[in-house]
Amino acid sequence: MTTGEVRRFPGGDTPPDFPTRMPEDLEVRYCYRHPDRETGVSCSNCGRPICHECMIAAPVGFRCPECVRQQNARGSRARVVTRAQTRSRWSAAGPGSHGGLSVTKVLIGLNLLVFVLELLTGATGIMGGGSAQAMLRLGALWPAAVLVQHEYWRMFTAMFLHDGILHIAFNMWALWVVGGYMEVAVGRLKFVVLYLISGLAGSVLVLVAAPVDSLVVGASGAIFGIFGALAVHAFLNRGRDFQSRALLGNVLFLLVINLMFTFSAGRVSWQAHIGGLLAGAVTVFAMMLGGRKDPRRPFGTIDGLAVAGIVLVLVVITAWRVANFSG
Repeated sequence: MTTGEVRRFPGGDTPPDFPTRMPEDLEVRYCYRHPDRETGVSCSNCGRPICHECMIAAPVGFRCPECVRQQNARGSRARVVTRAQTRSRWSAAGPGSHGGLSVTKVLIGLNLLVFVLELLTGATGIMGGGSAQAMLRLGALWPAAVLVQHEYWRMFTAMFLHDGILHIAFNMWALWVVGGYMEVAVGRLKFVVLYLISGLAGSVLVLVAAPVDSLVVGASGAIFGIFGALAVHAFLNRGRDFQSRALLGNVLFLLVINLMFTFSAGRVSWQAHIGGLLAGAVTVFAMMLGGRKDPRRPFGTIDGLAVAGIVLVLVVITAWRVANFSG
């Protein structure tokens, strides 16, 4: 075909219309600043879809105006989260996925061993029940024993006792699911501290708000603390990687379901659940300095001060309850 020559199509001067069809599985995304514009480009920092007008060249890919504005406000290079960094934070999260001894597995093993001891001593049966006196001897939380006889150790031992196979099975399944994520996210030592503080906070709220003749056992307070901590961790990282945003929605959904069960089912200590939930959330928020600190760093001065402050608050509340108990 030479220059200036016009190609004629059979049957007319214009090319025929060819049928076009969009793939059914193609995800159409729209610019977050211009909802009427389709785009296939996302910000390399926050992941939001951006159109050609909003694209700002970056060392890797393009960034959106919001991320560039934040970079300029800080006067430093905007944080770019790579897939490798996301995988290091979340991928393969599970007991033992980060190598070495898994604290989650150890806690599950301890709970199972104690449950076998409960069965052998008659403190509980396979489907629950058993001897209340035997359960007390093993360390169940009886508020009257703490408030009157000052048996504070029950506030810790109770979190390793369970009433029946269904009770321990549900709690250990939940610990396996969320414990692995949280252990990877904060490290072994901080995970243990988080678990114990959450369980202790649950016991403290039992002392404050539950009937003094209650008999409370279970790891639910500590596990709710892990749920709360995971929700806060995902919330603070929601702008850094997609996994955190997805995980946040899943954790909040599970929390709503569990809280509905907590307040609707009988024989469930809402005090232990709520106390653990709040303590876990506050502890991780403090350890992360509201999102300004990576919780995977070694346990340092800031972490120690945060833990000491939270424990001090729990001790003060316990002392106040004991001092003001009238019997």
